[in-house]
Amino acid sequence: MAYPDMIALLVAYLDPLLTGPVASRVPDPRPDVWTQIRRVGGNQVRPVRDQPRIDVFSHALTDPAAWTLADLTRRSIHALKGTTLGGAVVYRVEETLGPRQLDDPLTGRPRCWATYSILVRADDAVA
Repeated sequence: MAYPDMIALLVAYLDPLLTGPVASRVPDPRPDVWTQIRRVGGNQVRPVRDQPRIDVFSHALTDPAAWTLADLTRRSIHALKGTTLGGAVVYRVEETLGPRQLDDPLTGRPRCWATYSILVRADDAVA
């Protein structure tokens, strides 16, 4: 049984919806406006589900722009509940920590950070 790569699925889903690129790693060159998605844990829910915990960082040049990007990302992720994303059934989306300001430590630029927990079904059904 294979669990879906939620980072790849979220990047593909969010990239056309958001301002600036969506990536799991810092792009080079670093854009002024962009969104970082990374898995920071989660747990397997046997027998066929995974519940990854996902951090989302919304980077922008101003505080209002970072909040606007974070809000659009938030709404887009919550819209996944009850849908199928790249073949993965999304059962539930929980907001573990809502968007909050946490400026980028390297650049000092505005950044919002939120954490979500997404319950998904494995790619293959149990035999």
